[in-house]
Amino acid sequence: MSDVPDLTRGPVLTQVVGIAAPLALANLLQQGYLLVDSAVVGRYVGVTGLAAMGAAQPLYTILTSLFTGVSNAFSVRLGHLAGAGRRDDPSALRALAVCTVAWAVVCAAAAVLVTAPLLALTGVTGEVAAQARTFLVTLCSGMVAVYALGAVCAVLTGRGDARRATALMIAASVLNAVFAGLFVGPCRLGIAGAALAVPAANALAAAAGLTRLVREQRRRPSGAPAVTAATVRAEVRRGLRIGAPMAVQYLLIGVGVLVLVWIITPFGDEALAALTVVSRLELLTSALFLNLSGALMVFTAQNTGAGQAARVRDGVRHGVWLGVALTALVSLLLLTARGPIAALFSSSAETRLITERYIIVTAPFFLCYTLTVVLHGWFNGIARTVVPLVCTVLSLGVVRLPLSYALGHAQGVDGVMWATVIGWAAGLAYTLLAAARHSGSPPGAGPDHHLDHDPEAGPMATSDSGGDR
Repeated sequence: MSDVPDLTRGPVLTQVVGIAAPLALANLLQQGYLLVDSAVVGRYVGVTGLAAMGAAQPLYTILTSLFTGVSNAFSVRLGHLAGAGRRDDPSALRALAVCTVAWAVVCAAAAVLVTAPLLALTGVTGEVAAQARTFLVTLCSGMVAVYALGAVCAVLTGRGDARRATALMIAASVLNAVFAGLFVGPCRLGIAGAALAVPAANALAAAAGLTRLVREQRRRPSGAPAVTAATVRAEVRRGLRIGAPMAVQYLLIGVGVLVLVWIITPFGDEALAALTVVSRLELLTSALFLNLSGALMVFTAQNTGAGQAARVRDGVRHGVWLGVALTALVSLLLLTARGPIAALFSSSAETRLITERYIIVTAPFFLCYTLTVVLHGWFNGIARTVVPLVCTVLSLGVVRLPLSYALGHAQGVDGVMWATVIGWAAGLAYTLLAAARHSGSPPGAGPDHHLDHDPEAGPMATSDSGGDR
C-alpha cells in the first residue's frame, strides 16, 4: 500500500488539491448523472415524474442522513489512525461494515412504512405522491449496495487514497446514467426505472472496491492488532460519537427540504418541478466545495493524528482561498448559462422562468455557502462536529425555513429564494464566530484530541467529545 499518499508530508496545497480534485471530478459526474436522470424523467415521464422526484428527494435524504454522518465520521477516525501510524485499522473497518449493513436494513423498512404518511404531511397527493412512493421504495430496496459503495469510499478517503475512490464513483456515475436511460427509455419502467438504476450501478462499483480492500487486508503483516468483539464495539461507539452530530445535521437538512416542499407545493406542480431542478443544480454546483471541505477534513484528521498543527493551519488557509476562487468561477458560469440550463430540464415556460430567477437571486451570494462548508471541513477533521450542526440549526431551522414561509406568503416564490440567501449569510456569520473562538488554540491541538488510553482502543485513539461548547 505504498502508493497511498502520506498527507502529513509534502506541500500542503498539493496534498489538499490532490484529494479534492479527483473527488470533485467524481462527484461532478455523480451530480451530472442526477441531472441526466432528471432530464430523462422530465422527457419520458413528464412534469409529474419530475415533481415526484422532487417530493421524494428530501425523504431519501432523511433516510440516508444518519449513514452519511457515520461514514464521514469513519473517514475522520481512519484519518486520525493513519496519521498515528495505524492505517486501515481492522477493528475500525469491521465497525464500519456493521454500521453499513444495519442502517441499510433500517432504511429499507422505513421507506415502506413512512413514505406515504410523510408525503401526506407535505401536501403531496394524487399521482405525484404515488410516483414518489414508487421511486423511494424501489431505491431503498437496494440501499445496501448504495451504502456499501459509500463505505468503501469512506475507507479510501480516510486513508487519503482519492484516486481509487474517484475511479469507483466515476464507474458508478457512468453506469447510473446508462441504466437510467435504458430502464426509463427502452424498458419503459418509468419512475421505478430511474430508481432501480442507482442500486444496480452502485452494486457493481462496490463489488469491485470491496474485492480490492479484502485482498489488501489479507496481505497485512502478521503483527497487526487483533480484532475482537470488544475492539469492534469500541470503534462503533467512537464512530457514532463523532458521527452523531453530522448525522443530525444531515437529518435536519433532509427535514428542512421536506418543509420547503410543503411550503412550495401550494404554488403548483411547475414550482415543485422547478424545485427539483434547482436542488439538482445546487448538488452539482456545491460538489466542488463539499469535496474541498471533505479533502480539508481528511487532511486535518491525518495531521491531527500526527500532531502537525502548523500544517492544519496552512491547509485551512489554502482551502479558503481556493474556495473563493472557485466560487467566482461557478457563479459566473451559472449566471451566463442560466437560460440553456433551465431549458434543458423542462418544456414548461413557468418552470424555466422560476429556475432562471432562482439562479439570478442566489448565485451572487453563493460565496456565503462555500466559505461555510469549507470551514466545516476543518471542524469535522478535528472532531468538533457540533459546530456544523449548530450552524445548520441556525441557518436552516431558525432563519431560512421561517423566512421561506413568511416571505413566500408575502412575495411568492421569490420570497423563498431570498430566504435561502439570508440563511446562507447567517450560517457564515456563525461559522466565522466559532472559528474565531477556536483560533486561540492551535487547530488539531485542542482538548478534544488528546490521546485516549482506553485499553480497547489502542494507544492513539482520539477522544470524540468535541463540539462548540
